[in-house]
Amino acid sequence: MKKKFILSVGVGALWLALSVWLSVPWIQETAQVLPPVYVWAVVVGIAFLPGYLMSAMFFSNLLHRKVRQYPQTCEDTTVVLCAHNEEGIIAGTIQALFSQNYAGRICILAVDNASTDGTKRQIQALARLAPANRPVRYLYCEQLGKANALNMGLAQVCTRHFLTVDADTWLEKNAVQRIMNHITAQRKGCVAGNLFVQNPTRGLAARLQNYDYLLSIAAVKRFQGSYDSTLVAQGAFSAYNTCAVRQAGGWRQVMGEDIVLTYRLLELGYASGYEPAAVGYTKVPETLGGLYRQRRRWAMGMLEGLREVPPWRQRGYARYFTSVNLSILYLDLAYLFGFVPGVILALFGYCYLVGLLTLFTALVGALFFWTVYRYQKRLGIPFKNTVFGFVLFLLFFQLVQSTASLNGYLCHIMGKKGEWK
Repeated sequence: MKKKFILSVGVGALWLALSVWLSVPWIQETAQVLPPVYVWAVVVGIAFLPGYLMSAMFFSNLLHRKVRQYPQTCEDTTVVLCAHNEEGIIAGTIQALFSQNYAGRICILAVDNASTDGTKRQIQALARLAPANRPVRYLYCEQLGKANALNMGLAQVCTRHFLTVDADTWLEKNAVQRIMNHITAQRKGCVAGNLFVQNPTRGLAARLQNYDYLLSIAAVKRFQGSYDSTLVAQGAFSAYNTCAVRQAGGWRQVMGEDIVLTYRLLELGYASGYEPAAVGYTKVPETLGGLYRQRRRWAMGMLEGLREVPPWRQRGYARYFTSVNLSILYLDLAYLFGFVPGVILALFGYCYLVGLLTLFTALVGALFFWTVYRYQKRLGIPFKNTVFGFVLFLLFFQLVQSTASLNGYLCHIMGKKGEWK
């Protein structure tokens, strides 16, 4: 593991050195027109640092391209399923759990977090139809807040390991088996599942997110998971060691409750993994407003995690990856105030910040995405392809992401609170 990490970081450093060597004449020329400090800040933020990070991740994922297999387990497990006004979709989520190809018993703790629709009725109806080895227990949490619902479920867990699944996430039929194989064999504190988009053709926003989940999020989790330091065991679908979560104190009532919990598990010395073969299909926002609010919450959650457990309090590889997360604030600023103005200038013929080298970098990025896509295809689990969605993702997703994230950073700094979901 250590050798592969050093090799990957070394490849990133070589790419960085090559980028600097090729760019210095262009930077010097541009600095005669624009303020030198601004030029260097922008080029570092839109070219040098992203190039280093992506090349290190690209090479590491190539070194870890083989999907690992683990011994089969049939250990009884529990699923904590939290819902807030999910009447229209929770039935499909529970039925997907009924249909799991898993020999062990799966106890489903369905926690109704102060719903005002027919969520309770749906859960109780399915509880009456549940197979003997897939019992459903209805729990009502009157205190609104996802962390409150999760902690109520945690208090009722009687198995060595448990899963969290969002009410709008349907698991592929082998998902529980594969994630349980991983966490029982590796004895980790938590293991994140691999999320695909459930509704990839329902609007422009969903099309954008289809490839974000399929390519960007999956690549980052593979990179971090290869070194037992996945920074987000997302609440939508992850497995946990019950004792570890209780030792960490469960979930905090914050915007990024899953991020904060993962950071605290890492701080306690537990490994955090990623299982690409355990796939869940999650419903994503179908409007740009919904996507914007979601990514704003995620940005606030990232800062909450960094505040709760700063990088210098982490151990080993987790210290490196959480330090990298600190740079994301800078990258978003450089994108919005450097790359976007650079594109506008280039459209008018002034290639000060965006030019041929940018095109070359884009081609390298396309190669990187292609390798991630091929890896996901090798899993043999279906997902929808939309060429239009991929083009939208390449051209516009980062603009939405960075703008929403900047808003989230400001909201966090100003102490503003967000909504349940």
